[in-house]
Amino acid sequence: MNKREIKPLKSWIDFVISYPRTIIGFCILMTVLMGWNIPNIVMDPDIKSMLPQDQEIIRSINDLEDIFGGSELVILSLKSEDIFSETTLRKIQELCDEIEDLDVVDKVMSLTNSFEIKGTRDGFEVRNLIEEFPETEAEREVLRQKVADNDLLYGNIVSEDFQRTSIIAVLSLGYGDSRDEEIHQTFTNLKQKYEGPEEIHLAGLPLTRREIVETMQSDMKALFPYGIALMIFLLTFCFRSWVGAFLPFAVVIMSIINTLGFMALFHVKYTFITMLMPVMLIAIANDYSIHIISHYFEEYKIRKEKNKADIIKTTLLHLKTPVFLAGVTTLVGFLSLQSHVLPPARQLGLLSSVGIALAFILSVTFVPAALKLLDYPTILKQNRNSGRMDAFLSRWGNFFIRHRKKFLIVSALVIIIIATGIPKIIVDTNPMHYYKKTSEIRISNGIIDRYFGGSAQLSILAKGDIKDPVFLRRMERLTDYLEKDPTVTRTISIVDQLKKMNRAFHGDSAKYEVLPETREAVAQYLLLFSISGDEEDLSQFVDYDYEQAQILARVNETSSMSLHKLLQDTREYVRDDLGDENFPAITGIVAVIGELVDMVVRGQMRSLIISIVLVSLICAFIFRSVVGGILSIIPLSGAMIIVFGLMGYVGIELNIATAMLSSIMIGVGIDYTIHFLYRFRFEVQSGLGASEAVIKTLSTSGKGIIYNALSVIVGFTVLLLSGFMPIYFFGFLIVFSITACLLGALTIMPALLVIIKPKFIFNKRGER
Repeated sequence: MNKREIKPLKSWIDFVISYPRTIIGFCILMTVLMGWNIPNIVMDPDIKSMLPQDQEIIRSINDLEDIFGGSELVILSLKSEDIFSETTLRKIQELCDEIEDLDVVDKVMSLTNSFEIKGTRDGFEVRNLIEEFPETEAEREVLRQKVADNDLLYGNIVSEDFQRTSIIAVLSLGYGDSRDEEIHQTFTNLKQKYEGPEEIHLAGLPLTRREIVETMQSDMKALFPYGIALMIFLLTFCFRSWVGAFLPFAVVIMSIINTLGFMALFHVKYTFITMLMPVMLIAIANDYSIHIISHYFEEYKIRKEKNKADIIKTTLLHLKTPVFLAGVTTLVGFLSLQSHVLPPARQLGLLSSVGIALAFILSVTFVPAALKLLDYPTILKQNRNSGRMDAFLSRWGNFFIRHRKKFLIVSALVIIIIATGIPKIIVDTNPMHYYKKTSEIRISNGIIDRYFGGSAQLSILAKGDIKDPVFLRRMERLTDYLEKDPTVTRTISIVDQLKKMNRAFHGDSAKYEVLPETREAVAQYLLLFSISGDEEDLSQFVDYDYEQAQILARVNETSSMSLHKLLQDTREYVRDDLGDENFPAITGIVAVIGELVDMVVRGQMRSLIISIVLVSLICAFIFRSVVGGILSIIPLSGAMIIVFGLMGYVGIELNIATAMLSSIMIGVGIDYTIHFLYRFRFEVQSGLGASEAVIKTLSTSGKGIIYNALSVIVGFTVLLLSGFMPIYFFGFLIVFSITACLLGALTIMPALLVIIKPKFIFNKRGER
């Protein structure tokens, strides 16, 4: 080892050991100061925040809301034995009146305030669909027939079985106006007031966002304490010492507090994805301190002179390269998320990187300073050994050395077979799938989707002369195209209203339910409508100057891939057949979900490639060998193939949470291979043969590797308690993947090293 290389390192170690109280005091002071900012953290549950805010879709949503009013809805589904009974209709009317008085509501659409266009001697007039509540069965039957003949109501406001009706409240929220809790409370109170004997369900994006916040808060209260408790239990079990448990625990707590303080200081919002960060730090931030304490314990056992300062110095000198390399590769894995196209993924990568960097710094400053001040643990003084653990690891190593070729062949075959599941992976970004099928929010949305055409909409902006029949027919072609898509249940636009007007103008003859032939006829119909009706009824579809119109497509398909296909097909049809200049914006929540599909896939591939290439290059640089870089990622690559193949076969979806898997898996999982390779090289260069070096590596660094992996596995296990299904499955997959990485490092790596005997290790035998 080069003396020039050691000198600055020794100076730093000497400083830590010489001034332990100063180091500890500074770490605690910084933690308190940063933690002071934590109450200022703001939660952001909006699915639109998942996309970059300069995305065309986001800008278009805001533009359309400015022109045509709010696009966010709250939908009430009311089920009754007879929705046309006077009692039920009166209840609907009273409910609508209360909703219309709410300051968050722009307009209300329901059975009791719907209108119809009827022909008259002078043309047509707009009148209320229900002028008086029906009292007899004959009157109710007439009303049923009116609804059945009105395709704007049938299947949209009234279900086709006539047992359910919906009340659609269009909200008047401005951009960034978050009143989800107020909206939830208001509509929940209305539901409780009017429910019975009718059955009422609520759905809508504001209610979904509020549910996300509730679940996020619930998860924070549950996951953090359970994670801490499990970590303390595991560390106490592994080290049989409160010192071994307390120091990594302190590092984790300080890392989390400082990172959350950093988050608040820089106004980073707490989202559905960044919620993973504290749990990740519980699982990962103790890695470096575990290795240091484990090596400290081992160094104590082999030394006759129990000089604490010398033991700490030797521990840090031996671990400087593998711990630093593990820290760098973990940071690279998380920082590769900066290449992700989704802002929350980039935020998660940045915040986790800050926490991991802090954990590394605390591990090489706070931990040795604390070890200097604390007495030796009782278990060391009693000189208890870990003979059974050493014997197990020795038998483990001998087995994989003896059967190395057979094991590698079987492993390769298993990986190839499981890899065939990768093409079966389903991509899903629908926020409804955050919850179990039995949850109230999914049941309510399922009812809306099934009976009323869905609560999600695709919005398309049409720009041109809206009174021109030629332009209107172009809009009609687009609506006809959309309605052929199996995911679209209904389209609504000014085209439908003009057809109704034309029919009414010609004596309610069905053959005239077509667009008017001339611009003059269109202008006349719109004038007649404004005279006898309410122009606000058309404000959702056309602007005041009749230069811009909106086409709404209701969608009830829950498959994100289907929504992505609808979005892409519609864009292609507009571009090739109609022209982008007349239909410049295709947006809405359906477009957001569809766009997220593409971003999740692209982000996953980009961060995966960048992280694995960078990690292998770093390992190649540290080991001064390309072979060393390749060897480092072999167990990791095998584990990754198995995990993604498993996702395809089991049906676990690739979503906004599980898309983080590869970068995190690379950043954490490669640590075990690095520690094994570094210690193996050290033993070989000390004069041991390949087989002996494997056994010695397993009985020394192997323990730290196992303790490290177990802490990560246990830390991530708490995610199985999450109320979010994507995070639940992310927890399952990360536990499975880290287990696979651990087994790969302790099985594939020993077998490979004994077979190939790489030159970067064996050609430098005897060098220290």
